[in-house]
Amino acid sequence: MKQATTRRLVLYGRSSSLNTQRVLWCLHETGVPFDLRLTSATLGESGRLGGTAFGGTEDPGFVRCSPFGQIPALSDSATGAQLWESASIIRYLAAVYKPSLLGPAVPAYRPQEAGYRLAQAARASAWMDYHLSTFAPGANIYGHDDFMGNLMTHLVRMPAGGAPVTVAAHGAQRQMQFCDETVARAAEAAAAQFGRLDAHLRSAGTPYLAGDELTVADIPLGVEAFRWSLLRRRLQAAAAAAAVDTPSLDGWLERLRGRVAFVRGVVEPEEEHHAPTP
Repeated sequence: MKQATTRRLVLYGRSSSLNTQRVLWCLHETGVPFDLRLTSATLGESGRLGGTAFGGTEDPGFVRCSPFGQIPALSDSATGAQLWESASIIRYLAAVYKPSLLGPAVPAYRPQEAGYRLAQAARASAWMDYHLSTFAPGANIYGHDDFMGNLMTHLVRMPAGGAPVTVAAHGAQRQMQFCDETVARAAEAAAAQFGRLDAHLRSAGTPYLAGDELTVADIPLGVEAFRWSLLRRRLQAAAAAAAVDTPSLDGWLERLRGRVAFVRGVVEPEEEHHAPTP
């Protein structure tokens, strides 16, 4: 009997997680085969609150990669890398397996342009830092400013009728009940953040956030933007938010949707996550 082989790249996480989706997309962009080991302490893959957790957090391989038990985590047997935090994993994958994601390459016969390449790579990386420092603090941990988490909980994860649910974040649990004011505030905050991205894309006049080609700059915010596009439909269908005109953002998202890696790593798992409960 032929034994199953383990690929050199192993990703621990769940595809309904935005953090995991970022790494999934990047992995598909590299074209390097990998294994996804479903790992989660709080939600099942249906994404519904109260769902059965995957478990897997006691897996020795996961523990070695993620000292605080957070997903996603990645191990690479080819290099010995054991990583956690999606931004660090993306930077690593780009550097080792697809350097073009860090910025344009410099021809070997023009080494004097190495500084230009470093500048472009820093610019792409800056967008990842912007996501962490400015965008993401308002999009995590179910706080009052957690616009994406609050929208997901109210519009997707709560049972029909808005019955209270228990949410878990970083080991703490609390009850959440449907609140029109929370939805309105979160929708306004999301529209403002994505409006800033639209304004940048319009003024820059480039097809991607950091230039003419896809880079690591696009990955964290592209995942957020696709989830927002699905949430925006729900808001507009419920007349809970006014239509927002973001043509440059929409064009960028369409370009991302034209990439097979984006469809496999983000679109397919996220659309499944938003599907009605049977």
